[in-house]
Amino acid sequence: MAQEGLTPFVGSTHVYSVDADDATNNTLEWSVVEGTPGNDYTISDGDTETATVLWKTAGTYKLQFSETAIETGCITTKEVTIVVGENTFDVSTSNPLATCNAADGQVNYASNDATTSIKFTVNMATGTAGFNPNWEITFTLSPGTGATIANVAASEGTLSGSGPYTITGITSATGTGTVDITMDVTGDIYTVLDVDLEITSATELTYKTSDVDSDDWTAIQTINAIPNTSEIRAN
Repeated sequence: MAQEGLTPFVGSTHVYSVDADDATNNTLEWSVVEGTPGNDYTISDGDTETATVLWKTAGTYKLQFSETAIETGCITTKEVTIVVGENTFDVSTSNPLATCNAADGQVNYASNDATTSIKFTVNMATGTAGFNPNWEITFTLSPGTGATIANVAASEGTLSGSGPYTITGITSATGTGTVDITMDVTGDIYTVLDVDLEITSATELTYKTSDVDSDDWTAIQTINAIPNTSEIRAN
């Protein structure tokens, strides 16, 4: 079942609402029968027609709304069952294959430096059929000694920042999504160059659910040096 207010993920925030008979004068209250406030859930705006609930622990809960008539003290109570499932929203990346720098195979390359384009791929899976949220990540890029980076770009979403960087509004379909992060790396052609990518946060944007863990959040791109061969000499 797709994640929604009645079947949310742990760590997701959902909004619940009613139409009260007299929201101005009557007493309105939201509550959860099971669990412990603060540990298993957090309710915001609990004395209006709308409640925002952050679900923190998997389990089955009864969410209740009551309206108490100001003149008589008579109470109407409404209840709905919420089944909170384990979070399966997962973002990951991995090391790209090592590559030679841009001077590779070029005849009589005329400089000691080269600019090489590289790409990191970040993948997302919700683990829930029919749940296709937009999502975002924040990440850092750390060039190794002798390397500089420029022209950082994303294949999906909107990129902002200059370290850390954030890509927001990445799309998904059939429960999965992918974004490529590209950049140009400049450095000495006879030196191995590295760039490290580290994801620092990942969130699906529909219900504000964070990644289930921080596994597979780092990747290293290695740019191999070319041999430092001399010019051809003739006698």
